[in-house]
Amino acid sequence: MNDPEGTASADARVDDLAGEPAVEVSQAEIDAWAERERQRRAEWLNGPTPEERDAYARRVRTRRIAAAFDEGEQRISDTMRSGVRLGREGQLAAEGAAALLYRWSRRTFSELIRAGREWEEETTLPNPRRRVSIHDEDE
Repeated sequence: MNDPEGTASADARVDDLAGEPAVEVSQAEIDAWAERERQRRAEWLNGPTPEERDAYARRVRTRRIAAAFDEGEQRISDTMRSGVRLGREGQLAAEGAAALLYRWSRRTFSELIRAGREWEEETTLPNPRRRVSIHDEDE
């Protein structure tokens, strides 16, 4: 910009030093810019238009639905992951039990069978006695 005396201002000299030519802006361009800026600020103070409000409400609603859907997918994923983990742990437990039974010695297994028979003998009721006649039926 130029001073009224025709000498370049400090800003213009800095622009010249930077290698870029100084841009001269007319007073009409400045006034047009100032008017556009006043209108923009007045519109901002008035708030959004009904169309802008509707568009914003749609964006918020879409974002919430997407977030809820993502949460549901996360729950499904977590449930599947824990189901796979529990299934694998159940499989390992069953295989471990089978391995323990397989590794038991024959003697230990025999002891268990003997203990089971003893328990049955102790807990079952005695067989009812039959009456035997004194007289032979052949006579």
